[in-house]
Amino acid sequence: MSLSRGTIVRTAMDIMDAYGLADLSMRRLAAALDVQPSALYWHFPSKQALLAAVSDAVLADLPPFSGRDPATALREWAAHFNAALRRHRSGAEVVSSALALGRWDSGPGARVERELIAAGIAPDRARAAATGVLYLVLGHAFDAEQRAQAAELGVIDAAAPTSDATLDAAVALLVAGMTAAGVDEVN
Repeated sequence: MSLSRGTIVRTAMDIMDAYGLADLSMRRLAAALDVQPSALYWHFPSKQALLAAVSDAVLADLPPFSGRDPATALREWAAHFNAALRRHRSGAEVVSSALALGRWDSGPGARVERELIAAGIAPDRARAAATGVLYLVLGHAFDAEQRAQAAELGVIDAAAPTSDATLDAAVALLVAGMTAAGVDEVN
């Protein structure tokens, strides 16, 4: 098997899906690829760079933000974003860590912000709307990850399902509040 960035990212995601982000180390990844850890650094200068690439891969199938109107589009995008995060164990955690490294401009929130601006929403309101929905969904998905991990470890009896209907209702409230504050007004 030829070692490439894509192969490394796919293998890292396989490890993350099987064991969680906490157990994804460069040594474990190198062992899974049957290479020395130093070979990974040829393709990624740091573990943070690798995690940024894994974050991008988690979100690779996220459909673009689009819709009939900004409020509907935000709700639909939130549901797709949640699904993308929840497809992978530690998906919310790895995306959140990439965002914490200052990757807003290339992240999912920035894409939503740009589309809202293109729809005629003032830039400051577009940033607030994108940020609010982004972190609401990340928090929801992270909560689901933590509950699943606690159940797996036997800390709780069973992972109570994290309701996506509750998330949709929360996003609807956030959108309603933004609409009442004039986010739907165009420039």
